[in-house]
Amino acid sequence: MHTERPPRKVRCKLPAVLMRAGTSKGLFVHRHHLPASETDWTAPLLAAMGSHNSDARQVDGVGGGTSTTSKVAVVSPSTRLGVDVDYTFVQVAVGKGMVDLSGNCGNMCSGVGPFALQEGLVRARPGDRTIDVKIFNTNTSRIIVDTVEIDEFGQYEEDGDYSMPGVKGTGSEVKVAFVDPAGSMTGKLFPTGKRNETIVVKKRNDSPFSVRATLIDAANPFILVDANTLPLHLRSCSKDSTGYLEYMEMIRRTGAVTMGLASSTDAAAKVRGTPKLALVSTTDDASLQVQAFSMGRPHPSLQLTGAACIAAAVCIEGTVAHDIASKSGTQAAWQLSTPERTPSPSLSDSSDHSCPVLPDRKTVSIAHPSGLITVDVSAASSPEIAVVDRCIVSRTARRLFEGNVYYYQDAAQCQA
Repeated sequence: MHTERPPRKVRCKLPAVLMRAGTSKGLFVHRHHLPASETDWTAPLLAAMGSHNSDARQVDGVGGGTSTTSKVAVVSPSTRLGVDVDYTFVQVAVGKGMVDLSGNCGNMCSGVGPFALQEGLVRARPGDRTIDVKIFNTNTSRIIVDTVEIDEFGQYEEDGDYSMPGVKGTGSEVKVAFVDPAGSMTGKLFPTGKRNETIVVKKRNDSPFSVRATLIDAANPFILVDANTLPLHLRSCSKDSTGYLEYMEMIRRTGAVTMGLASSTDAAAKVRGTPKLALVSTTDDASLQVQAFSMGRPHPSLQLTGAACIAAAVCIEGTVAHDIASKSGTQAAWQLSTPERTPSPSLSDSSDHSCPVLPDRKTVSIAHPSGLITVDVSAASSPEIAVVDRCIVSRTARRLFEGNVYYYQDAAQCQA
């Protein structure tokens, strides 16, 4: 009896660098080492990270078994005027055979400047001790500038005395500036036109409930929920319980539909990366306290894009974040301001550009599960207008290893 043989598997290799960037860890890959079409990236990246066959441990790949350690940055020289490199972020799912290119990762972005310098995609001028690497993020069509420290030989100075919550030890400071971050995916800072609103959440077989939230899109789209408006049973139950996380996911899906990022909650379930959800509350130690979520789980610290987005919201009157920061213990830092330059009218949500708006520089401190993060925000706000010029956050990054990731694929799919 003839038995048909299964498709032949071929061992493939993917040249890559593993980096720790901020509080994330992932592969940094030159774009020319991947298939020309992004639709063909799924199989090799799932296999390389170990998420093929929906393995939640990623034991057969280089992924770390969590959403923050299952990421890929794809980098290439840019042909855009005034831009050094293009960067595409890929979130590789853990326990599911899917990848998500719908949003950016700011932590991984903090490694793009160092990677570009180490790989010769940018070069420092003799005598300079820092370099500004201008990055175009293809996921959000926004510019990010990494300010990177360099040594006397023009190489990335990895060692330094800057420390950040969520990472043991110190390194050189990488300043990540999100330039003109408003409308990264929706085209608007406030996709619904409202700075705060009540959203009604319907969970199957349960009574509907409502929460007060700000739906904002700056660096990445976020749903910022006033934690004090959650139903009482959610405020007191375990934050890792399946039931609690199901409720959080339904809030996220409902917000996605309200923002216009999904046609239905079922459609929102298929895109786990965006929009992101964060609960905000008062604290005596910072402008506000945040518990963010990533791919359906509580985030151990805070996404860098989340820090930028939330800090921007703090600086805009009428948002949930602004209201909560007004009640927190350390208001002075973000209330003190210095007028800066006049931004482009395109940065404003207002349709009346007859009067220029001068952004103020404010420093917002955000408490999260691993510590505290500060964000320098250049923004302006009034009841009629909201402008976010840029948000700057500092990180550290380190090259962990370089070489080839080996994985198996069907012969027809393998990239030579």
